[in-house]
Amino acid sequence: MDVSCRSKRKRTIFTADQLERLEKEFDRQQYIVGSQRFYLAADLGLNETQVKIWFQNRRIKWRRQNLALRQSPVRSRFEGEETE
Repeated sequence: MDVSCRSKRKRTIFTADQLERLEKEFDRQQYIVGSQRFYLAADLGLNETQVKIWFQNRRIKWRRQNLALRQSPVRSRFEGEETE
């Protein structure tokens, strides 16, 4: 199969207003499905797939941030303690 024949999918560039609304919806709920996704996509002028992928990527970012926050205080707390 010749991969060079396929055109590469273009990256979606979200506007500041779209990102603000997506972040607000993410703060309310991390998963958006069905008609909620349909109406949000329509409101933002995006398609449902773009909204779905944005939420998937945002959940991954959220998990990474929370994991880093949970690990750093524990690590620093034990670094300063002496063993008995």
